[in-house]
Amino acid sequence: MAIKKIGLKLHRYQDEVMAAVKRFIVCVSGIRGGKTTIGALWLLVQIQKDRLAGKLGDYLICAPTVKFLNNGTLPTFKQYFPSDWGEWKEQKSCFELNWNRPGSDEPCRIFVRSMDDPESVEGMEALAAWADEAGKMKASAWTMITGRLSISQGPCIITTTPYASGWFYNDVFKKGLTGDPNYVAITWSSIDNPAFKQEEFDRAKRELPKAIFERRYLGKFTRLEGLVYPEFDDEVHTIEPFKIPDDWVKFGGMDFGFNNPNAILCIAEDPINHIFYVYKEFYQNETLLQTLADFLKAQDLEYVLADTQSAQLIAELQNYYGCRNVKEADKAIEVGIQRIRTLLQDDRLKFFRGKTVKTIEEMMEYHYPSADADKPTNDKPVPKKNHAMDGLRYAFSKVLHGLYYKRPKKQFNRQFSRSAQRQERVDPFTGY
Repeated sequence: MAIKKIGLKLHRYQDEVMAAVKRFIVCVSGIRGGKTTIGALWLLVQIQKDRLAGKLGDYLICAPTVKFLNNGTLPTFKQYFPSDWGEWKEQKSCFELNWNRPGSDEPCRIFVRSMDDPESVEGMEALAAWADEAGKMKASAWTMITGRLSISQGPCIITTTPYASGWFYNDVFKKGLTGDPNYVAITWSSIDNPAFKQEEFDRAKRELPKAIFERRYLGKFTRLEGLVYPEFDDEVHTIEPFKIPDDWVKFGGMDFGFNNPNAILCIAEDPINHIFYVYKEFYQNETLLQTLADFLKAQDLEYVLADTQSAQLIAELQNYYGCRNVKEADKAIEVGIQRIRTLLQDDRLKFFRGKTVKTIEEMMEYHYPSADADKPTNDKPVPKKNHAMDGLRYAFSKVLHGLYYKRPKKQFNRQFSRSAQRQERVDPFTGY
């Protein structure tokens, strides 16, 4: 049962992938660069190697969502899957192979899973895995994938187009560039695939914004132009988590959603250095108010400022779920953005690495619309992937005087009373 000859000539970067010997092979390329094809072929070759060596077991193929699986990952794998190896089982979402696990009548399988719910792979053991479009996955997905490979210490190929410079860039891709013994990163552009037409490449270069073109066609992790928070630096503003002292003030910001995510950010202030730490996030779609209330109560936040357009939801949280600390925020966008920018410039806003993944991703993506000569200028950020960003602004939109501050009364009266603010004309958070 050998892999059938497919008559496909690999380009130089695909050859480099097949020759790689590191455990985790990170492939980042422009669109239509052949990364999905090489992901499928690499896994098939790996299965054949294992079988010839007498290693029999299960394998895993995964993508960020069902849509990614059905549109690219699964059809590509089916295209090259040898018909005499086994068959696809639609209801079980796996390929059943024509050989069994050692000492069992159960066939070996290649499981195919969507990682929109990373726990869907819990309990599996795999000899090798392929994670397609991993840059779109949640950080917890990578933890689950590597966990499935832990017993066998099996390899994994990761194929993706560049997206936000979030967990994938920092925790996976960069390791492949810095000599980590377990990782190798191989990158190439769309035009490195001989099948990709030069005229299409040139058209995209002319018509697309530079940053978008470099991501989608050059396979580069390029920051978007027109970022709302250009001051944000992942290496400066993200830190390793630590235990928040009991006497620090903790408060939050909240953006309601349903089809869009509900976002809650938990923030603590160092009362000596006046540095704010975003230490936890809640970020989920289709969430019941009871779930939100349970999260809020567990955090023991002094107050939570929420979207004023959701006054009814705020009232329900207060009156029916006992969340009396949820209050209406001030929604002034420009003031809120400037306040966050000032805190970033002064290095007084930090984010816990691994605990605020979606918030950090949004910080790197949140941008203003590109200039368009045919449309009026719009000074408001693009309203996409902005749920944590709205929650962040709301959290810093105002100070609720006298409700929470665990500071000496004299200091409190000086720094946070309304009269003091009027006299000094300072922002209660930034000090300007």
